[in-house]
Amino acid sequence: MYGFTSASGRHPGATRPRLAVAAAACALALAGCSGGGTGSQSGSQLSLQFPGPPVSLDPAKAGNGESAVFVSLAYDPLIYLDGKGELVPDLAVKWGFTDHANKVFELTLRPGVKFSDGSVLDAKAAAASMNYFLGAGGGLVGKVGPVAKVEAVAPAKVRITYKKPTPEAASTLTQYNGMGNLIGPKALADPQSLLTSSDGTGQFVYDGTTSVAGNRYVYKKNPHYFQPAAQHFDSTIVRVINNPNAVLSATQTGQVQFAAGSSTTAAAAKRSGLTVDTAPFFNWSLNLVDRQGAIAPALADPRVRQAIGLAFDRPAIAKALAGAYASGSNQVLLPGTDGYDKGIGYGHDVAKAKALLAQAGYPNGFKLKVLTESVLDVNNTYSQAIASTLKDIGIDATLQVQTTGIAQFTADALSKKYAAVIFPTAGTTMSDLDSQITTGLFNPFGSSDARLDSILQQAATATDARTRTAQYQKASQRLQDLAWTVPIFATQNVYYTAAGLQNVQLSVLNPNPMPVGPTADLSWRLK
Repeated sequence: MYGFTSASGRHPGATRPRLAVAAAACALALAGCSGGGTGSQSGSQLSLQFPGPPVSLDPAKAGNGESAVFVSLAYDPLIYLDGKGELVPDLAVKWGFTDHANKVFELTLRPGVKFSDGSVLDAKAAAASMNYFLGAGGGLVGKVGPVAKVEAVAPAKVRITYKKPTPEAASTLTQYNGMGNLIGPKALADPQSLLTSSDGTGQFVYDGTTSVAGNRYVYKKNPHYFQPAAQHFDSTIVRVINNPNAVLSATQTGQVQFAAGSSTTAAAAKRSGLTVDTAPFFNWSLNLVDRQGAIAPALADPRVRQAIGLAFDRPAIAKALAGAYASGSNQVLLPGTDGYDKGIGYGHDVAKAKALLAQAGYPNGFKLKVLTESVLDVNNTYSQAIASTLKDIGIDATLQVQTTGIAQFTADALSKKYAAVIFPTAGTTMSDLDSQITTGLFNPFGSSDARLDSILQQAATATDARTRTAQYQKASQRLQDLAWTVPIFATQNVYYTAAGLQNVQLSVLNPNPMPVGPTADLSWRLK
């Protein structure tokens, strides 16, 4: 099987194109390995914070990034992405391509794993879950690549066949991308049950009877979990708290042991003795989704989109909004990720922007209706700064704020009623970014570009990491020329951890740490 590495437990950096998420395969036989640890202490509970309700509790329709916690607690992925960005065996202990074209990918399942209802995980159950994901209509389906079919080819072996080369197949099967989070046959027979209960192989089972939608989500210890030594808590609760000051207070007073902090309260958190960890994640962007000018004719002209790209003094905006916890962003990828090219970027040139608008026939600018939300952009300070800057080049941007949650925001973005959308991109390779920018809420009008497709096709069929990275850099340049998505500033994920909570780890390759993992050292625990 092509692409396998040594059975070291984790995919070593030297064998991949700089990033673990770009790895093609990994091998390990962990079945029966305890990973150390002594399991949970009697009565112990982990309390977490999240700023809003989940997109869905159905793994096939859920969100990713930080919101993956709602699914990760109850559903193990096929492949686990650890805090360093390394791919680690979870429900799959071995994986790789069986061909030279990067189109046929096989996984060998861990033996002895059961779903929370006691049924056994086998290839047939895994394939059924993955096929359910593909047809469920969730927002993450665009992130798993052009899947042609998923099938069980042996009792413990699953094969994924892709329509075109997909070298980063392994990274699409982690806890953040949906398809790898396996659902049991019982729940697949009644998908509605996934909204009030869970049927996964994870460390916990969702308890809908004691949870309160929009307020708290309660998870009880799964007695069938394959790795008891990794279960350091008897239960977990996720509390919904959005206001940054309320988040700080909840962490300081012990209501939660781990929380998503804010640049505005980070100093106070440090003074109070909380551990403050950061990692870059969100690349906040103005996404010009109406690229054919269906409802905003001006955006059909690339000169107009380029002008918008030149409007922003990115370092100044970043400093004003988040100080040391943000930086100006001139391209769709962040430093340290595969395809980032320090030699490109929009720059800041108001005079040139106005000249481009005049050449395109808009010397006095135009009106633009922009959709935004208030879950991630609390109080809409980011969106207001973006709208205010557009006025510098004559564009009158009106913000339409969706306040009810990301699920409704996504639905609004897909409605084709808005020419532009303010929302961050996030990804560690060009493949990640392409799956966002060309699908879903970032592309409701279905734009495409043959040149970009050609560049990415060459990256997909590259036989070595250096060639693939070079193609990713070309794709980044092409996206800048198209100006479909205009990056402005990148924010650090800021997290507060209470004293005594251990094994919390994050990095640029995984800035959204999850509290559970397939071994004791990858699962959070109290000292």
